[in-house]
Amino acid sequence: MAAHPAKYLRHAPVSAPHVDPRLRWGAKLLGATMWFYIFYRVKEDGPVMFGQKLPFEHH
Repeated sequence: MAAHPAKYLRHAPVSAPHVDPRLRWGAKLLGATMWFYIFYRVKEDGPVMFGQKLPFEHH
């Protein structure tokens, strides 16, 4: 009931897996959206997030 050994060469170069271009594009789109949202929130609420201003100080 032994399994076959893994096909592993110790000093062989690592090959990158094939990824569907739609998945790569979607991942970049979602990642960019996340960073744009984070930067927008820092622009709007940065002083409150970093303790430079209290959230109830509006004036």
